[in-house]
Amino acid sequence: MQTLSEYEYRALRDAITARGHLRSALALAGLGLWAGLVVAVLIALPVPVAALVPLTVLWGTFEIIRPLHFGAERIGRYLQVFYEERSGADVPAWERTAMAFGASVPGAAGHPLFIPVFAGATLVNLLIVALPVPTPIEFSSLALPHASFLLWLARSDRAMRRQRNDDLARLRQGLRS
Repeated sequence: MQTLSEYEYRALRDAITARGHLRSALALAGLGLWAGLVVAVLIALPVPVAALVPLTVLWGTFEIIRPLHFGAERIGRYLQVFYEERSGADVPAWERTAMAFGASVPGAAGHPLFIPVFAGATLVNLLIVALPVPTPIEFSSLALPHASFLLWLARSDRAMRRQRNDDLARLRQGLRS
């Protein structure tokens, strides 16, 4: 029979796996829906303001996958601190190993938040605004939500890059309290 500690470790590792698979599937589905909407808007509704419909799907997709990644990372740091660092050599060291390996081979597995893909899709989405030849006021007002999303992607990337070390420090501090 599993101890509570063994059950928790397995359940948390399973949660990380499930979140990773779900994140990838949702990104693919959301980007597919976005691409279909881009084509539909260009064919059926070629007016600049229609670009907001696929942009909303793009942004919504990102907002669904972002917390899945951040949560999986936080679970990983919890496992690292409360299992790997506190236990003997008998405990798997996946989190420490993955963290050390990831730092030595940046970008080897692609971006975990798909930020380059979302940024590229946002720029393509801006073509929906530009193709019908909008007025300067239309273009600038519709470029603003696109620029806002690109800024949000950059801020999310920065937060993601800080999260591991921040979470490790906070969890380790909790051990000393």
